[in-house]
Amino acid sequence: MKKVFILTILITAAIVALELPYPMEYVSAPFSFNENIDKPFTGDISIAKGHLLGTIYSSAVKANLDDLTGFGLRIRGELPGGTSIFAEIFWSYDGEKWIGPITDWEIEPNDEEGFHDGYLYSNPYYTDKPPAKYYRTSLTLFGTEELKPIVEGIEFVFMDCGWTDYEVRTVIPESIVDWPMPEYVPRGPTGWNCAVPDTFNTGTPTYYTVITHVTVHHTAGATPTPADPCAQMRNIWSYHVLTRGWNDIGYNFVLDHLGNIYHGRYTANPSSLDVRPAQVSYHNANGMGFSVMGNFDEEGIYIHEPTWPAIYDLITWKCSQRDIDPYGTAWNGDPGYEQDAPCILGHKDWTSASTACPGRNFHPEIPSIRDTVYNRLYEPAGDADTFIVDNGDAGFTEGGTWFEGTWSPELAWDSDYEYCNSGGELAWARWTPTLSYPDSFEVYMMWIAGSNRSDNILVNIVSTDNDTVFVNQQGSGCEWHYLGLFYFDVGTDGYVELNDRYDDEGVVMADAVMWISTSPLDIASKNPVRDKIILNISPNPFNSSVRVSVNVGAVRETPVQIEIFDLLGTLRLRSVPDTPRLLSGVETTGSHTFIWQPDESIPSGVYLVRVKSGNCSVVRKIALIR
Repeated sequence: MKKVFILTILITAAIVALELPYPMEYVSAPFSFNENIDKPFTGDISIAKGHLLGTIYSSAVKANLDDLTGFGLRIRGELPGGTSIFAEIFWSYDGEKWIGPITDWEIEPNDEEGFHDGYLYSNPYYTDKPPAKYYRTSLTLFGTEELKPIVEGIEFVFMDCGWTDYEVRTVIPESIVDWPMPEYVPRGPTGWNCAVPDTFNTGTPTYYTVITHVTVHHTAGATPTPADPCAQMRNIWSYHVLTRGWNDIGYNFVLDHLGNIYHGRYTANPSSLDVRPAQVSYHNANGMGFSVMGNFDEEGIYIHEPTWPAIYDLITWKCSQRDIDPYGTAWNGDPGYEQDAPCILGHKDWTSASTACPGRNFHPEIPSIRDTVYNRLYEPAGDADTFIVDNGDAGFTEGGTWFEGTWSPELAWDSDYEYCNSGGELAWARWTPTLSYPDSFEVYMMWIAGSNRSDNILVNIVSTDNDTVFVNQQGSGCEWHYLGLFYFDVGTDGYVELNDRYDDEGVVMADAVMWISTSPLDIASKNPVRDKIILNISPNPFNSSVRVSVNVGAVRETPVQIEIFDLLGTLRLRSVPDTPRLLSGVETTGSHTFIWQPDESIPSGVYLVRVKSGNCSVVRKIALIR
C-alpha cells in the first residue's frame, strides 16, 4: 500500500509509561495539516531543504509524570533527502496561556547509532522549576512535489530525571600537554550523576589517537540558563540513550551558562582517550563535539560571558593535545560523505547537516574562536601590546614653563594637553613608559595641530638605539603620528622627549606618546589600570567581531564609555556612557560587555580600544584581519 503524505485524521491521545532508570512517558498528540499557511514563517528559510509545503498543528497534551525535567518530540514518519521539518514547541502552565516557541530545525532520523524504527527525533529540551504541564507543537514541512516529508504520528516524550539536591564537585585532571585539560563535572554521583556513570549504556567505546575536527553545537534547549544543569545533562542522556537508542550521550562535553564543563560520552580517561561521539551524522570518526546549553538561534539569546573561557579552554586543550591547526582544514567523513572542512566548525558547516546549530547568535563567533585559540597556542605572553603615556600620567615629566590647553581639549588624547611658547628658556616634555618586556616598538606621537604651531620640533627617542627626529605640528592634528621603529628594553630606561630649542616661533604641543609592540598580539588582554578598570578583549587579532568586557569594580552604576579609534585618530565606535550596549552575556556588578562587528568598509589594521569610567581610562590595541 502506498504511503500517504500526511495523515489528517486526528489520532486519539495515548500514554505509554515505561520502567526506566528515569521515569518517562510517551504521549500521542492529535494533529491536522494546513496547506495554506495562516501565519508568516519565522525561521531562517535559508536552512530549509525544499520549498514550503504547509504546517502541521498538534493539539495540546498534558504531561502526567509527577515531576518533569525535560521533554522532546518523536515523530513517526520519513524525511526523504532534499526535505526538512521546522518544529516550534509551545508550553503552558494552565493549558490556556501559551509560552514559546522553542524552534528546532534538527528534526531527523537516527543514522549511525540508535533505533532504526521509522521515527524522526527532535533535540531534547528542558524545563524550569516548576515545570509546565501542557505542550503543543507545529511542524512546518519543506520539500518538492515529488519528495515530501511523511508524518504519521506525533508523540511528546516527557522525562523526570530528578532535580539535583547535592553539592556538585568538579575534577581537576592531570595534564601532560602544554595547554592543560580544563576541570570538569564528572558523570558519577558527585558530578551530574549519570544513570550509568562509568561505562557505555550499550556497545563498546571506539577510541582515536588522531582528532581532526572540533564541532560546536547548542543543545537547543528552552533557556540558556537552566535552573538545574545537572538535571539537563540527565535529560540529554535519557533522551539520547533511552528514546533514540544511542550507545551513550552523543556529545563529548557539554557546557552551561556558568562556565562549567560536563563530561559527556563515557571514556575511561577523558584527558587522554578520545571516544567516538554521536554528534554529526557521518562525521563522528576522528572528531570531538561539544554543546552549549541553550537555543542560540532565538532572537536576543547569546552565549553568557562565564561560558566563553570554558569554550576557549576546551578547544585550546584539544588543539594542543592533538596538534590541530585552529585555522586549518582537514578531510573527514564516512564513504560518500567526505568533506574538506575547517578543523574548528559549527554543526551546520558539515554539508550533510540540515540544521541551524549552533544558532544564528553563536555560529558567527566561530571565526573569533579560531583566532583566540590560535593566539593562545602560538603567541607569546605579555602584560600588554600597547603602552600609552599621556600628559598628566605618572610617566610624564616636564621642565620649563607649560600651560594647560583650553582650546578644544576634547580633541586631545584623554581630553587634555599642554603647550609652551618656543624660544626663551628651554622647555621640554618627556614620556617614559613602564615596559613589561623588551621588544621592538612602533612609536607614535599625538598633538592638536594649528597654523600657529611650531614646524620644527626636536624629538629624541632614547632606547637601545637612540635617534632624533623633527616634527611639524602645523597640520594633521588629532592623529597618531609615526616616529619610527625602535627597540626598547624592559622597565623605564627608555623614553621619548621633545623640546622647543630649535624654533624661536610657534607653539609646541605636548599630548601623548604610544608604543606598539611588533611581536604577535597577546591573548590575555588583561590590563588593570589604577585598580579600577579591568579590560578583557577576545579574540585578538579578530576577523569579524571582537568582544570587549569591562569590569569597573563593585559599583554597578559607574558610567562606562567605550571608544574605538584607528591609528589616525578617527573615531570608529563610541557608546553612550549612561546606557552601555550590553549585547551578550549577563551584566554582573560593575561589568559590561560590548561587541564590535566592523562592516566591510573598515579595513584590516591596528585599532585602539579606549574605555573610560569616571576619572580612569585604559587603552588596548586590537588587530582586524580580513
